[in-house]
Amino acid sequence: MADKRLLYFTAQRITIYAWKGNELTLEQGFASGEEGVSAFGAYVSEHPDSLYYVLADLVEEDFAQESIPAVRGKDRKALLGRKIAQRYRDTSLALVLSLGIAEAGGRREEKVLFASFTNTQLLQAWLTVLRSREARLVGVYSLPLITPLVGARIHFKSPSYLMVSVAEGGLRQTYVENGQVRFSRLGRADQSDPRALAETCAAESSRIQQYLVNLRLIQRNAGPLDVIMLAPRQDKMHYDAACRATATLQFHVLELDETTRAAGLKKAPDGTTAEALFLHILAGAQPRQQFASDDLRHYYHLWRARLATTAAGAAAFVFCVLLSLFKLIDVYHTSERTKLDRQQEAVAAQQYARMQLTFPKTPTESDKLKIIVKNYQLLSGQTNSPEPLFVQISNALAGSPQIELERIDWTASTTRPADTTRVPSTAAAGTTPGGLVQTAQIAGRINIGQTNDYRAITLIVDQFVEGLRKQPGIEVLSRRLPFDITAEKSLSGDIGTKQSVEVPRFTVVIAQKSGL
Repeated sequence: MADKRLLYFTAQRITIYAWKGNELTLEQGFASGEEGVSAFGAYVSEHPDSLYYVLADLVEEDFAQESIPAVRGKDRKALLGRKIAQRYRDTSLALVLSLGIAEAGGRREEKVLFASFTNTQLLQAWLTVLRSREARLVGVYSLPLITPLVGARIHFKSPSYLMVSVAEGGLRQTYVENGQVRFSRLGRADQSDPRALAETCAAESSRIQQYLVNLRLIQRNAGPLDVIMLAPRQDKMHYDAACRATATLQFHVLELDETTRAAGLKKAPDGTTAEALFLHILAGAQPRQQFASDDLRHYYHLWRARLATTAAGAAAFVFCVLLSLFKLIDVYHTSERTKLDRQQEAVAAQQYARMQLTFPKTPTESDKLKIIVKNYQLLSGQTNSPEPLFVQISNALAGSPQIELERIDWTASTTRPADTTRVPSTAAAGTTPGGLVQTAQIAGRINIGQTNDYRAITLIVDQFVEGLRKQPGIEVLSRRLPFDITAEKSLSGDIGTKQSVEVPRFTVVIAQKSGL
């Protein structure tokens, strides 16, 4: 973190304090004039990495209250810019404080307080040195701007009060209302006579109260005004004696050293007065309201941007490190789980090996047995049952009661028998090649009274063949009757002209593609 250096400006000199760990240390002082400005430039060059806070305690400070239309955005900025330019010749050290919005005459108005230094030349020489040395100027403040922060730090409950303090710059009286500075005045103070100074503070408080009433900042019937009197410890008895409550004033005499410690300042240089308290509050609070323009604070803004970039980079780096750490932990856990699984696998393999020793001896090796089992499972999946085909044959026999089956030869192969004579049939025309084909050779006999009645025998066989063709997927490949009725040969057979005692027999060959 950069060191904080507080520059306390008065009309006669500039005093530099270092603030660190709630301790204020006096470093160096420079008198007004060319020699002092030159020496100050050398000092700033020796401390280029410090943050500089300017606290001005000057008589040449102006406060003016005015009401403007309640506008926002660019219109408000332009309006305030015109107002500041009309009021002050040098607008580089001007400040606008909003005091709130109120209704007046049917329209909304905003009360603003304009503040600036009437003689900016007292500060410009010092500020030019800071700008030329590329110093990180946090802001230019005045004691009145810090007064509301002091009141809040000491937990003063009254909404409006007058704070009176004696510092190196003189006797400072600041009126605060609802946390906002409304008026301030710096007068001369002779610190050589503590009794006279205490009486002067009490008298000036009475005059300021009357002045605030005349400015209508305080109502006449508002009751007594609370006055916070910051008195040095060794002189507190003089302030207690001089600050008597009246109908218009209610004094609260606070010991300066005790108030400073209550505000958090652990150590202050010897000989400092109220300025130590204001400098400490400024360094710790760093108020947003200040007088310096962005041009004067240019290098401070650059420093903040670099700091933000570095912080963002550091945050990204930490995030990546944490993410890598989580990934590393995850990899470690995965490796441990893998190692455990491998150990369990080894234990299971050992148990299986011990179990194998108890198995009965097989006539062949385990590898060959595995191949045989695999082939058996493959063949089992490809084996077809003749039962569906037999059911279809049974359905065809239901229409031919004279037929009695003697034998069915069933086979299943990938090719159709080559030595069969196919019987023409429209039902078998759609048979597709490929896959397993079931073939059945049906042998049977015909129970008929006249065994030499060729026409009846042929009709019975044809009726059975037609019943087979009507079954889904069955293709009749051939049939063989007990006699030959082809055109090339004369009618012949084992049936003579006389009544034969042998029962006529026939053979039918059918096929069906597997899966139908």
